[in-house]
Amino acid sequence: MAILTGTGVAQVDIDLLERDLGVTFPDDYRHFLSTHNGFRVVSPDSCDMPFNKVDNGFISFDALFGHRVNNENFDIAVINDEFLDELSFIGSAVIIGTDPGDNFFVLVTEGKQAGVYYWDRTCLHADDNKQDYAIAGEDDSLHLYLCNKTFTQFYEDVMSLTVKKGMSISSGL
Repeated sequence: MAILTGTGVAQVDIDLLERDLGVTFPDDYRHFLSTHNGFRVVSPDSCDMPFNKVDNGFISFDALFGHRVNNENFDIAVINDEFLDELSFIGSAVIIGTDPGDNFFVLVTEGKQAGVYYWDRTCLHADDNKQDYAIAGEDDSLHLYLCNKTFTQFYEDVMSLTVKKGMSISSGL
């Protein structure tokens, strides 16, 4: 199994990214960007994360986006430019990662809803009996499920399912 990470982003570039996205990143997420600038499971293409808030008991994880990376499908600015307007009902939000099926991980950076959420953008869990979502989407779908209250907690969960299970890490995102 393999993980790809990027190389760190300069603080000035993180500041510009925050300005462009209209958010202020928490310190732990700024640190992630400055040291790793992305994190992607490449072999196999994703991993399953235990998640008791949906019927099947798991969600999948593919990647955390980086800034100015080679593949625009994993570039935080490109993805947010394309999809963030769909989250207009949530303030201080930024899309930070993805599962393999275009459902995203969203970081709410401020307020009492601050945390990392799984956004069921493709309505994968819309027909589930168990829908323990934290933020209701529009039209009774597209809900956001709280994963962790901090980015650090979320990242540690991802690490425990990937790197700590024997995946190797290399640069080159």
